[in-house]
Parts: sequence; structure tokens; C-alpha cells
Amino acid sequence: MMKPMQQLHLFYRGSSMLGTFRPGDRLRIEKLAFNRVRKGDVVVFGGPGKEEDEFVVHRVVGKGMAGPVTRGDNNPKMDEEPVTEEIFAGKVTHYERAGRIHGVWNDRLGMLRARALHGRLQVIKALKLLLRMPYRMVKKTGIVARLWRPEIEMIYFETQDGPLVKYVHKGRTVASCWTDGNRWWFRRPYNFVIGPKLKNK
Repeated sequence: MMKPMQQLHLFYRGSSMLGTFRPGDRLRIEKLAFNRVRKGDVVVFGGPGKEEDEFVVHRVVGKGMAGPVTRGDNNPKMDEEPVTEEIFAGKVTHYERAGRIHGVWNDRLGMLRARALHGRLQVIKALKLLLRMPYRMVKKTGIVARLWRPEIEMIYFETQDGPLVKYVHKGRTVASCWTDGNRWWFRRPYNFVIGPKLKNK
């Protein structure tokens, strides 16, 4: 999702195009005719339910009857709705990061980049499946909790959804628990050391 700073420029935020853009990148948008959009182009468009000043930035990966089909370079699936002329805003040609201007890979080169990034996602997915069982086995042994003892601070909050406990290590939240429903969230690998000691209390 994006919010424009001024005409023809947007600041990127979100995660769907990670690998191509980073949050805070300033995108330069070229306004061009809808019929000039090509497969591999990074395009900007609005969508149903979006505010007037909000846009989506995704890459064209195919053509449908109603318009281009898009997908984020960091997304595993294509967008459900095609881009129509009514919501099309333009094509991203450059981005600025740390004071430097970089060109955006569009058209055929853009598709090559998209395929490489999606291939990376498939590799990561396969590795997660392969490592799931060893990960669980190591967790059950409790060896990590015996060897690694980080100083973790517990902070209690009262919220509209009930009591919340946050676990903080070096200023960063690494786990949280909604105590009413015993609902947990962990930042790995902290579930090795927080889970065995606290989750069963």
C-alpha cells in the first residue's frame, strides 16, 4: 500500500514488493496510456474499498479479459482482481533510496526479476517444510533453553481485548500473550526459551 507525497511520486510501504522495493523508497510514477502497459511492468493502481489517496504497487504478470493480472514480487499468489483502466494510475520507472536514483526493471527484464523472486519464495517454502520436523525435535529437547538464557523483561498491559503480556529483549518485543485466551505469538527463536519456561505456567 502506498500514500502519495505529490503528483507522480509515492512513498512505498508494506511487504508485497520486498526484494524490489523497501519501505520508505520514493517511487517515480510515469503516467502512460493504459494500452501501453506490458507484462513485467510495475504498475500503480487503486482498488475497491481503498481511500482516494491510497494505491497498490504490483507487477503485471499476465493479461486477462478485463485487464492486466498483477502480483507482488514478494507474494505467492496473483491478485484476485485484474487492473482496469478506471483504477490504473501509472507505471513505476525509478525509485530513490538513500539519496540515490535507481531504475526499475520493467517489461521482459521485469518478468525475469519477478520469476527469480518467486523462485526464491518457493525455495524458502520448501526449506520450511524440510526443517519443520528437526525444529520441533530440537524444541522438545529443551537444550536451547539450557544453553541460551537471554534477559527478557515482562510488561503487562490492560487492553480492550483483555490482559496482554509482552516479552521484551534488548528493546524489541519477542513474544506476547493474551492471557484470557492463552493466545501466544513468538519471534523465532525466542519460542525455544520463552515457551518451555512460561507457556505452561
